[in-house]
Amino acid sequence: MSQAGSPPQRKLLEDLVVGNVDLERLELLLNKFNLFVALDVVRQEVRHSNFLAYLLNPRQNHGLGSLFLRRFLQASLANDPRPGCAPVDIEVWRSDAAEVLREWQGIDIAIRDEASRIAVVIENKIDSTEHSDQLHRYFDLSEKEFPDWRIIGIYLTPEGDRPSDARYVAVSYSKVCAVVEQLAAPTLYAINDEVRLGLRHYAEMLRRYVVAESEISELCRRIYEQHREALDLIYEHRPDRQSAVRQLLEGLVAECSELELDGCSKSYVHFWVKKLDAPSLRQSEGWTPTKRVLLFEFVNDPQELWLRLYIGPGPIEIRRRLYEMAQTKKPLKPSDRLRDKWNCIFSRNLMRATSYQKTPEEFERTLRSQWDLFLTHDLPAIVAAIKSERWIFEEPIPAPKEAVGTGLNPSLLGEP
Repeated sequence: MSQAGSPPQRKLLEDLVVGNVDLERLELLLNKFNLFVALDVVRQEVRHSNFLAYLLNPRQNHGLGSLFLRRFLQASLANDPRPGCAPVDIEVWRSDAAEVLREWQGIDIAIRDEASRIAVVIENKIDSTEHSDQLHRYFDLSEKEFPDWRIIGIYLTPEGDRPSDARYVAVSYSKVCAVVEQLAAPTLYAINDEVRLGLRHYAEMLRRYVVAESEISELCRRIYEQHREALDLIYEHRPDRQSAVRQLLEGLVAECSELELDGCSKSYVHFWVKKLDAPSLRQSEGWTPTKRVLLFEFVNDPQELWLRLYIGPGPIEIRRRLYEMAQTKKPLKPSDRLRDKWNCIFSRNLMRATSYQKTPEEFERTLRSQWDLFLTHDLPAIVAAIKSERWIFEEPIPAPKEAVGTGLNPSLLGEP
């Protein structure tokens, strides 16, 4: 099999990216600002229900009154009318007093109108399906709560899936989208411009990501059908998050001229301060190739990042004296006893799980901010603590070259 980057594979990639109108259109759609995408509403079922309940409520401040409620019910019942609830009945329904509830008795959206004796039960699904006989239970509960009322059951899904209970009407999000687009049209209804903009953003988000035949889903299918081999090749060579974070960490250390990388892997990135190098601290066995006893270590877990200073394997007397130093010098904080091989004497959490949900750009900005705090506050104190242990530097070592470019201030490392 040819290697990545060989002529046949290069041609596959060129065909994918050069002059690909579908790919350019997809990038345009994904890069266009949308408020609901920015708020992470796309696949969040609860947030869709919240916004729909807001639009359905005639008493809310959107200025639509009962217009969205009536148009949504008419679209839902157009092909499946219920007794006394055909679209024409909805049009003359005086629904301004309708009450809209979220999670009433577990129902996603419940609507009740005492004057008209109409109740609506809406079960909303985005990426999940019905379970625990919930449709049957919710409708029975509504019939018991509102005897002799007209009850409309609506099962709302992206593709209009058939409900398990025949008393419900299957409604797709394409109908929601059509109603929202109609209300957002610039000339049909006199509504507030800000409300109109919100409706337009919601409809665009539904068209892009949720409705069954969204433009984005169609573009993705077409691009994959035409460039399957190239996309499979890209997927095969995709970088994983840990490897990307490792590269970022190695770059941060390399940018600082007073630091030096040591042994690294995807899960562990080691470094040391050049001015603190000494033969006495290069007597470790079975840790890194440089045989350093004392090393900083990034612990690069898939969902968390720690920076720690370890006393590693080495002569027991050196390890003991380093441990005693850590007991008396801040910000060092050793474990309760000197262990056989590894002792953490400093620890700082740089990135928690929530940070891994950010974009790569946001993640890097946050990490650089945390790294700068370490360089500014923690590292100078650690350097001072180690420099005060004169026994470490009894054997002279060559003076390093003057620091250039970005890096630590030489004064932080004991320079005059």
